[in-house]
Amino acid sequence: MSDPPDDRRALADLRAFDHRAALWWLALLYRRPKRFQEALGGLASHRQRLLVGVCVFLHALPYVVVLAIGGRLLLHALGAIDLGRSGFAALAYHAVQGIAVGIALGIAEGIAFGIALLRPYYHLYAWLFVWPRVNGRAYPWHPVAWDDLCSLPFARLDRLLVAYAEHDRTAALAEIERLISDYPSQRPSALRARTRLVVRAAAGAPSLASLDALAAPLPEGERGFLAETARVKQWIGEISAVQRQLDSADRPLFRAPLAELLVERIAHFGHRIAGLHEPLASELQPAAANWLAIAQRQRDEVERCRAREPTPQVFRAGDPVDRDQEAFVSRLPVIGELERQVMLSTGCPGIVLYGRRRTGKSTVLVNLPGFLPATVRTVHISLQQPRAFASLASLLELLVARCREVLASSAPPAPARYDLSTAFAFFADIDRRLAAEQGRLLIALDEYEMLDQKIGEGVLPSALLDTLRESIQSHRRITWLFAGSHEIAELPNAAWTSYLVSARTLEVALFTSEETTMLLSDPLRHSRYYQQPGRQRPRFAADFWGADGIDRIHREAGGWPHLVQLLAETAVDLANDRGQRTADAALLEESFAQAVVRGTTVLQELLWRECQQPGEWQYLRGFVRSERQPPPTDAHVYASLRRRLLVLDDDGACRLRVPLMRRWLVQRAWTIPD
Repeated sequence: MSDPPDDRRALADLRAFDHRAALWWLALLYRRPKRFQEALGGLASHRQRLLVGVCVFLHALPYVVVLAIGGRLLLHALGAIDLGRSGFAALAYHAVQGIAVGIALGIAEGIAFGIALLRPYYHLYAWLFVWPRVNGRAYPWHPVAWDDLCSLPFARLDRLLVAYAEHDRTAALAEIERLISDYPSQRPSALRARTRLVVRAAAGAPSLASLDALAAPLPEGERGFLAETARVKQWIGEISAVQRQLDSADRPLFRAPLAELLVERIAHFGHRIAGLHEPLASELQPAAANWLAIAQRQRDEVERCRAREPTPQVFRAGDPVDRDQEAFVSRLPVIGELERQVMLSTGCPGIVLYGRRRTGKSTVLVNLPGFLPATVRTVHISLQQPRAFASLASLLELLVARCREVLASSAPPAPARYDLSTAFAFFADIDRRLAAEQGRLLIALDEYEMLDQKIGEGVLPSALLDTLRESIQSHRRITWLFAGSHEIAELPNAAWTSYLVSARTLEVALFTSEETTMLLSDPLRHSRYYQQPGRQRPRFAADFWGADGIDRIHREAGGWPHLVQLLAETAVDLANDRGQRTADAALLEESFAQAVVRGTTVLQELLWRECQQPGEWQYLRGFVRSERQPPPTDAHVYASLRRRLLVLDDDGACRLRVPLMRRWLVQRAWTIPD
């Protein structure tokens, strides 16, 4: 098909003796009147349109005359029939005959008009395209491909379009879009064809993680199968989400429950789709079978890997811990106090959650929804993501988006613009809605030191803190929580103590001996997966760690949560590498040495990078020579080291709280200049 400018040019160049061209335009008028009308309307003047119209009419006139003469001859033949009647009877007969002929002609014209409009004669041969087999190559000759006025839907047209896509996918997809957009009578078939192609593409996907993206083009509507595709997309999205979790898990024990869950989800999906309308039911069944085969292969591979890993590796030193898949111990003193503050009847005056780096603050925040009452919804935002500090509008937009996501149907509409006044009004609206439904909202801002830094750089205004303080005081159903590794007094760019004068400070302390014992003996106690019937969660008997092994790990790490995980992770890896069933004293000692290498980045961060006072790093390097040394002569250095939980008083001297840190100093401190 040529572009409209070419059509207009060709129509404008039509001359009186261009008979074949005029017939082409007459055929176009018959099969695609919209295109003819667009070309005619694009001519420069009314005079030009009139001349072209007259030219086309004159070329059509001979055919009209022939048809008219033929019709008149037929009428004459009917009128010439004389049955021998005469007089009044003959006259009456001819009158009645004329009326009958007129009625017959009217009916004939109506039928002819209906035939021309509905094009039923196409159906006499259109079945050849789909029987005895569907011939996709022949689609360009199908009436729908070249005639825009086929008002009756064609049987199995969706299957013909799918077969055409197997021959020429690009052309078929373009044709399907044309039928959906511009061909109402054939639109249902085109929608079915698109559905079949989308499902088949998803069925052959090599990775289940992309299924939701592949299923996104599925058409939706209010009737028939179109009303069911939204649910299908949701089910497929659940499958993709589990697959992405499985892909992100890097250890067999973490992967095993996810692989099993994926098989269960797909099997359940296969049962759900059985009652759907066509074409969803027939197309999704083989897709579900393919996906199930992929999931089962993954599950079998995970089981083979687990067989090679006699001791389950559940410990992870790194990102915030996911209690469903990784070693986790509930910090009940912190969580219990958080719950009390959030549920205060008069409203919470704000919370500062303080803890040094790698003590588990983010882990507490990530896992809060599993421990707080169901009426409390939690928004957790890390302020280290660029969107949080690019500008004030960007930060407010992020806050609004996350609140609306968590509150779902209870959320007010987003403001038209993002500034402090509109954001405050938004949170006021949330507060009113929460009061009506007796709910509460906890907004946790992790790494809140970034706010202070960006205020100092001029990226964020100090008026942001005024707004937060006013929200804390006014919106009693909303609790603002500020989590960070620095005390308020350490933040230099704003008067935080003034803005958060009434806020409650909660400290995430180091592990107690009891918490370390719980982590190392029953690490998956809080995993919701292993709380389901029939699933036995992995545990570690006390003798796995050897005599006094748990206490040794706790003392070596100084109870520092990240370092406890690091030592346990290293010990289990060593045991598996050597085929040992227990981590004896020799293996633990070697794991301590290897942990210095594995954890060098975090140890350097805790010991060297956080040094703020002159002489602080030089004092720490003194522990290379001796396990004990006199306290620092500089009171500021001494206060900083104690605040950072690095040193302990030992009979008038100081020693490092964490022996693993001294190991690192001995081996690595020389690489860092004074």
